[in-house]
Amino acid sequence: MRFNRFVVVPLAVLALGVMPACSGEAGDDENPDSGTTVDAGTGGNTDAGTGGNRDAGTVVTFPDAGTDPGTSPAGTCPAGAAICETFDKGLNGWNPSSENATIGAEGGRLRVVTAAGPNEDVTPNVQAIAKWGKAMPTFQTQLWVRAHVYMDSLPKVFGMMGTFFVVWNLEDNDFGGIELQAISDGAFALDNWTGRGTGWNRPDAVPPARLVARKWMCLEWEIRRDSPTASLGIARAYVDGALHYEFTNVGMRGFKNISVGYGYVHPKGASDSLTYYDNLVVSSSARIGCQ
Repeated sequence: MRFNRFVVVPLAVLALGVMPACSGEAGDDENPDSGTTVDAGTGGNTDAGTGGNRDAGTVVTFPDAGTDPGTSPAGTCPAGAAICETFDKGLNGWNPSSENATIGAEGGRLRVVTAAGPNEDVTPNVQAIAKWGKAMPTFQTQLWVRAHVYMDSLPKVFGMMGTFFVVWNLEDNDFGGIELQAISDGAFALDNWTGRGTGWNRPDAVPPARLVARKWMCLEWEIRRDSPTASLGIARAYVDGALHYEFTNVGMRGFKNISVGYGYVHPKGASDSLTYYDNLVVSSSARIGCQ
């Protein structure tokens, strides 16, 4: 799907690999997903077409083509956006990373498939996740991410969170990231591995604006802090324009990178999934909206 107006600001690209994240502080909810892992290239498979497998003994099975998502919604590229991506130009400066998953631009959409079978309770440190990563302007006080997303299924196990978006840094003096995740009950979760604020968090009850399978959704992620040096802030998640939840006491860094994709850092065997993305926008100027 093409934007009504397409703009991409050229940015430097950094690699996204794998490395355990840091969440699960005192007071976090049970069953935390410790986050998308970022590393300068250790582990995983950076081939966008084939899913990696660090343990040759792990049996993985990829799902079939799944439900046809149909035509994705139209989306605009607002003036001043840092990234506007319609996934019709191949990698287009993105850096792919995958393990027991495949990811690629097909038919003007980003298609992510994770394998069934990987189970961290059987094989430590195994994952089923794939992402594209790209540099973005350094986060100051506000950031908006918008994408149209189609999920063939929600996570099948409650304690296994599927990651949508990640903003992150690797610098020693500013290391950390936060990520927006899906839970099996239709709620969002927020994983925070900045070393500041509350770690993994989710709503106490699933709000009316919730994630659903087999339907194109407009997902928006808002990140805010009071000043460019503030160590804490808030994050809000929206579904189809309606506020889902506001996460507070979120650790903040000068995030310089964003990743988009799907999958599980802590798979539990039932990790097969099929997810599509279209009309991704990243902006630091204003809310993007669903069109």
